[in-house]
Amino acid sequence: MSSIRDPEKTKQKILRVSRKLFMENGYDNTSIQDIIDGLGGMTKGAIYHHFKSKQDILETLINFEVDTEYKKMKNFEKGKTGLEKIKIIMINSLNAHNIQSIIYSAQIVLKSPRMIGEQYLDILNMTPEIEEYIEEGIEDGSITTKYPKEVAELLLMYFNLRIGIHLME
Repeated sequence: MSSIRDPEKTKQKILRVSRKLFMENGYDNTSIQDIIDGLGGMTKGAIYHHFKSKQDILETLINFEVDTEYKKMKNFEKGKTGLEKIKIIMINSLNAHNIQSIIYSAQIVLKSPRMIGEQYLDILNMTPEIEEYIEEGIEDGSITTKYPKEVAELLLMYFNLRIGIHLME
């Protein structure tokens, strides 16, 4: 039985150990038992209390890293054009090594149609924000389009497709 009684601390410990094992061994080569062994006395029940599966742990890790990077990207300098802001987002996405390393450790999961579908839905959830920058760009003259929403969707899908292809090489 775990000596940690705080559910959030327990969850964070599971995530920390899982991340380390995924990075060292790869997602496919890490079992739930490996995670349990790394938790120092925690039970399988504790893991399943917080997560439905090993894939749920992976998705939580990815979502955490995405949220962390997204918060960093929100700090734009004033006076930038809409186009410059979009460029900053794209460059920061390429430099988001934590996200890319976790995803790389789980390449086989990237072949899962459900996981791919969920990733693209998450990507499309960012459309309103990118659309806002495109509209800023239209106003400041750095972008010319009559279809800001469609451009935002295509830009997000294309960029994430390119990153995914790069990770699979």
